Amino acid sequence: MKDEAFKKIESVLYMKESEAAEQLTPFENERRKRWMYCINQKMEDPLLPDRILVETLEAGYSGLFSPVAKSTAYRDLAAVQKILGNIQLAAKNWYRYMIIEGAKKAFDLAYTRKDAKGMAAALDKIGKYTMADKPDNDFDWSQMIPLDIEPSADPDLLESIEPIGDVESRRRELRALFKSDLKSRATDAEEV
Repeated sequence: MKDEAFKKIESVLYMKESEAAEQLTPFENERRKRWMYCINQKMEDPLLPDRILVETLEAGYSGLFSPVAKSTAYRDLAAVQKILGNIQLAAKNWYRYMIIEGAKKAFDLAYTRKDAKGMAAALDKIGKYTMADKPDNDFDWSQMIPLDIEPSADPDLLESIEPIGDVESRRRELRALFKSDLKSRATDAEEV
């Protein structure tokens, strides 16, 4: 899909149907409806397989959008993923957060009931999901060795530079060349 079309549809994606229809062609508006359907489905269930969305887009959704070809369905899905980003990664983080929060509540409940086994089980879950039992993977700074650089004014040390035989005569040639070039381009300034 062309980047211009993507930006145009994305800019009116969340507008009311009537406002979006004014700014888009009927074809673009149909595409917007398919995108909105996919976005809503992904927001409801971030782990919903793409296959199900593609099948729905291929079959059409009565009253909302017409059936499309499989290639069009995959292009629509790629656009939706571009808009949403990696929502599955966010969902996994959300589930981790929920597990840790649930374990905290379980610990509080076990604490109020003075249930040592329940407290230990809750702390075990918290330790597992926060990886508190594993050492931190800090960068080993001892492996970072600075480069051994020795300053030099000798251009021969550079590999890609070819040495110039008589440097002074070459300098005189270049100065003469550029001075004559400057004199040929020079123009008198006009007073204003």
